[in-house]
Amino acid sequence: MQKNIREVGITSWYINPAGKLDMDKLLKAFQEFYRENSEMWLEKFDYKEAGPHLLLMAFLQRVINGGGKINREMAVGTGRTDLLIEFNGERFVLELKLKRLPSARQKGLDQISRYLDTLGMTKGYLILFEIKPSSIIPWETRVKWEDISHQNKEITIVEM
Repeated sequence: MQKNIREVGITSWYINPAGKLDMDKLLKAFQEFYRENSEMWLEKFDYKEAGPHLLLMAFLQRVINGGGKINREMAVGTGRTDLLIEFNGERFVLELKLKRLPSARQKGLDQISRYLDTLGMTKGYLILFEIKPSSIIPWETRVKWEDISHQNKEITIVEM
């Protein structure tokens, strides 16, 4: 008889005691992974926007496969959210942005707020990827975690 990952208990580090996905813990683990591994991987991508997105999706996929699914570029109203994760009856909206311009944060906040409105949700995640190398913007200043209220939504801003 074959058991899935959750039955074996291998993935319990990202599941809370209620059996739900601990998205905060999962994204904090990704921040650490990204800090340690991204520069080696990102130099391989010609299309620079794809690199951070693919690393996050690959990191999440190994976890979500244990009991959920990842919807990429999910149509939400007139837009498309980058990732909609479904796991054990819950949904998580993640909007991903490269920090090309200072306006990336505000644009991302406004976008995710619209998506959350359309989905009838009040909590989401904005993931901001710094595109400048760590020799210019060191990891100590680029890795951030902030919970804010924006347009009556709870948004967690994850920067790396």
